Amino acid sequence: MKKNIALKVLVCFLIILSFLGIINAQTPKLFLADFNKVAGVKKSAVTNKDIQKQIALLQKNADQILDKQIVSVVEKQFATPCGNKHEYMSLASYYWPDPSKPDGLPYIRKDGQRNPDNDKITDHKGFDDLIKYVTTLSWAYYFTNDEKYAAKGVSLLRFWCIDTATYMLPNLNHAQIIMGTDTGRGIGIIDVHMIPNMLDGISILESSASMSKADAKAIHQWFDQFLAWLQTSVNGKQEFATKNNHKTYYETLVASIALFCGKQDVAKQVFTNAKTLMASQFEPDGKLPLELERTNAFSYTSFCLKAWSMLSTMAEKVNLDLWHFQTNDGRSIQKGFEYIMPYALAEKKWEYQQIGPINLKELSQALLFTKGKLVIPEYNNNASKFS
Repeated sequence: MKKNIALKVLVCFLIILSFLGIINAQTPKLFLADFNKVAGVKKSAVTNKDIQKQIALLQKNADQILDKQIVSVVEKQFATPCGNKHEYMSLASYYWPDPSKPDGLPYIRKDGQRNPDNDKITDHKGFDDLIKYVTTLSWAYYFTNDEKYAAKGVSLLRFWCIDTATYMLPNLNHAQIIMGTDTGRGIGIIDVHMIPNMLDGISILESSASMSKADAKAIHQWFDQFLAWLQTSVNGKQEFATKNNHKTYYETLVASIALFCGKQDVAKQVFTNAKTLMASQFEPDGKLPLELERTNAFSYTSFCLKAWSMLSTMAEKVNLDLWHFQTNDGRSIQKGFEYIMPYALAEKKWEYQQIGPINLKELSQALLFTKGKLVIPEYNNNASKFS
């Protein structure tokens, strides 16, 4: 019974985070998922009905994607500041027209209140869909060995990264524009913070018959160019200099792409520097003060902890342990989780601003990474509340 529960939790972990599977011909390089554990789940699926049900659900989700297409960056109905529609473009999430100005410009900030007009520019949705679809399809391919899922995933990657008519240039020069103020900001890099999820999926697809060597080379080149942009561009340097969750996700993004592109030295430097970042972000009692300043403080604390969980998981790939690192005055990831758990379980009333509802999704995803890494009794004793 305990074995079945453990396997079910592992499968839920894989599905929720969209890290589901690998191929047969060779062992892919994974950066967030543990190949040995995933392979064990696949092997157990032969006789374990709980796992079979989860795989059937995954397959159902993948089947729904087969007839879908993502929106290319060239299809947006707005001109980019540089005039090239192959450039990614999005608007700042929390900025609205100024009602005191006839033209509403420049836009003003309303933290935590997302402007729905941003959806009129479809590049962000297109990239999000790419990440979700490729990840789901790749893991469906692994668990079913059905090439149709790989073929669809590869076609989407070609569409976004390779095809001359539809590709996106590997930069975010015009992400999260504030109307009337700028033409793009470093803070917009957060738009693609879930790229690490997809990189495991791409590694899986590289083992499929559907991805040619030329495809794989072109995709790696795209990400290599994007990594260079992250490290050298004005916007990339701006995001590197941030202090809050943006900094953590920036480092997570750089590290994951560096690992994907075979640049372990770059990734290792990120993980080494993360110790200094941990000391600057966490308080000794586990609080993340820069997240607590936000109007949705619980949500942003959870969001930042997820980034730390992802970063710590990837650090294991180069034999560095961030999970158990602790500063001289006791700042650590462990303390971060210990701080938030009583509030997540409603044992304490949240003491900071939270204008939106308390949603445990981000925290649940963060906690799933901690299994077997950290001892968090409140989670171990209440795991069902985070499923």
